[in-house]
Amino acid sequence: MKNIEQELKLFLDEREYNILLEQSKVKPTLQINYYFGYRGMSKEKMVRIREKLGVYVLCYKERLSQIEGVTVCDEREMELEFDAACRFIDNGIRQDELKNLLSVDVGDDLVCLGNMETYRAKFQLAEWTLELDKNVYFDKTDYEVECEHRDVVALSKLKNYLYYAFGIVINPATPKVERFMKALNCR
Repeated sequence: MKNIEQELKLFLDEREYNILLEQSKVKPTLQINYYFGYRGMSKEKMVRIREKLGVYVLCYKERLSQIEGVTVCDEREMELEFDAACRFIDNGIRQDELKNLLSVDVGDDLVCLGNMETYRAKFQLAEWTLELDKNVYFDKTDYEVECEHRDVVALSKLKNYLYYAFGIVINPATPKVERFMKALNCR
């Protein structure tokens, strides 16, 4: 349930995305992220329900640090039954429910703010497992590549590999939820 996650996240342009997608030889899978929040919620915290292939997972992340594209988070998650997921999406999540389910206190009750569709291709590239994402939300589409790894040195090595092997410009990505919230607030 609790996990410290170290992850490299880089923005891609459409050309870079297509280069890596060709390398993956994988057809992307749709996952839908339903984001939850309340007015004044910290940008360092995120609550979502992810739907993928009929499975619903409740997730809480709290960013602990972010340096040169590598984000370290406290991540907690659990699978939800379909009925519970639908109830939360429709009616929100009370802070006491979240505390009981994931042992976290977010400070207030949460409402579903909307969703982001992510088309994810997960594949092995050399020594790394990459997650290549095309994200669609509101009237926006963006692209990114993510890689979780226990060793920060390996993530630095990956940045060099992507640059020299494929011409990928190293452009650290902000978390999906931040981009989603910015687009939501601009509507």
